[in-house]
Amino acid sequence: MDDDLQRVTIVKARYGGIYEPGVWIAFACWPTELSPEWNADDVTCAGFFAERAEEVGGGDTPEQAYGDLQQRLAARRGRLRST
Repeated sequence: MDDDLQRVTIVKARYGGIYEPGVWIAFACWPTELSPEWNADDVTCAGFFAERAEEVGGGDTPEQAYGDLQQRLAARRGRLRST
């Protein structure tokens, strides 16, 4: 996934935010680039979101998910610059 927001996909979470960061989730990629793991069985889905916590936004609405994605990517960029 990209650190910029030229490409964004927002979808409703399969598990309603249990594993995902919200009811709606935002990815910095096209839909065809999404790993099928985001929408897989419980164990796979939980692992996917645990590994990618810095790069997937979430919220109660699509707008909140997009805003959260912006914040997470900005924080990640800041951490990468400081290393």
